[in-house]
Amino acid sequence: MLHEKLAAEIPQLKRGMVWCRICGQSQRVNATEALACGWPKCCGYTMTIDSPEERAALQGESHE
Repeated sequence: MLHEKLAAEIPQLKRGMVWCRICGQSQRVNATEALACGWPKCCGYTMTIDSPEERAALQGESHE
């Protein structure tokens, strides 16, 4: 199944964690199930697979 393959091969999905970009809450997630049935939401928005550290690094790269 495609969901299982993606969850097993993408490092951010494989670690099984998501974060809220608004309040910073983190949550464990079964990526295969979330891809098939719906992604977790917090503060009215879909949670991200990018950790706070990864988001900070990406923001630093975009300002250079």
